[in-house]
Amino acid sequence: MTTFKVTIKIATLVRFFLPTKIANYILQHPLIFKLRADKWKAENPYMHEGYKWSSSDENSFTIGILKEAWGQHWPFIAACRDLDVSYVLLDIFDDNWLDILKSSRCDAFLCRPSVQYKPWKEMYDERLRAFKLIDDRLIFPDCESLWIWESKKRMNYWLKSNDIAHPKTWIFYNINSANQFISKCELPIIFKTDMGSGASGVKIVKERKDLKKLVARCFSIGYSTNRKIYNDKEMGFIILQEYLHNVREWRTARIGDSYFGYEKGSKNGIHSGSKNFIYGRPPNEVLNITKLITDIGDFKSLNVDIFETEDGRFLVNELQAIFGQAGSREICRVDGDSGRMIWNQTKNTWEFEKGEFCQNYMCNLRVKSLIDELNHLKLNKNA
Repeated sequence: MTTFKVTIKIATLVRFFLPTKIANYILQHPLIFKLRADKWKAENPYMHEGYKWSSSDENSFTIGILKEAWGQHWPFIAACRDLDVSYVLLDIFDDNWLDILKSSRCDAFLCRPSVQYKPWKEMYDERLRAFKLIDDRLIFPDCESLWIWESKKRMNYWLKSNDIAHPKTWIFYNINSANQFISKCELPIIFKTDMGSGASGVKIVKERKDLKKLVARCFSIGYSTNRKIYNDKEMGFIILQEYLHNVREWRTARIGDSYFGYEKGSKNGIHSGSKNFIYGRPPNEVLNITKLITDIGDFKSLNVDIFETEDGRFLVNELQAIFGQAGSREICRVDGDSGRMIWNQTKNTWEFEKGEFCQNYMCNLRVKSLIDELNHLKLNKNA
């Protein structure tokens, strides 16, 4: 076993056997950050291959795949090869990024932004939006959903602006306002970082003194999760969310016109990162909400987490443009069969279709959806 794999295993174990402060210090050390990068890069099966690949079909579209810092763009490569679609790898990190994108002869672009370090995600958001100002080629997922991805603040603003029901959320940029609020708010309450997946930035705060410490920290030295390098901190604001007792949570997803869903079990009162999956036919209510949100935003790749409260309300808790299942695990199973849900517009009903749809972390389906969009645009252009 390589040195970095051993180190990663040791770093993973320290959180269980050492005090939280010491464990977090180790996990956030720059060496661990570098070794995590090495681990992910080594898992890219195409890391030593060429920057482009040509389809056997001379009429194939050519897709530009924007590189991810740790090589996590590789499922797009695998999907293009599976589907016999030509691709070219493009480096958005390059200082000459705009000319690289503009001069490429790609028909569209696939993108999986890097979120391990906040400046990287900001770079993707800024450069993709700037590019779209001068070029109308498709970016998949689209810029709007990528802008929302990995930002609980932006997600909250989007939900509020579109009148989508969601848990009560308070975002303070003023320490006095935050302290005034926490002096009388109901406890427990949820603290969340802006960035952070798998519950890495989520805390259930039960004591007011602990909440006061969190506010002081967020407005002074800043807050960073154990999945971030120690100096990648969020500061100058705090995000708080109402604590909802005994909720059920549904994870749904849409890619193109395919819908998926399952129930997320909880662990220590938190559903995110529990890895407790409960399968069955997704309720019509959660599928309808997912369709509504993706129709409003014209999102063709979106994960929607939905709470079902004790009093029967459905509240949107998360929106994620990038998602995929480890090992290409199928995420919709009805009566033991894998498949997807399809909206039958003629019958005005949801129908289950058997099949395997999650290959290469669901990127095969993403590439198919992008090709469908390109074909649709081509037909309209030639009409």
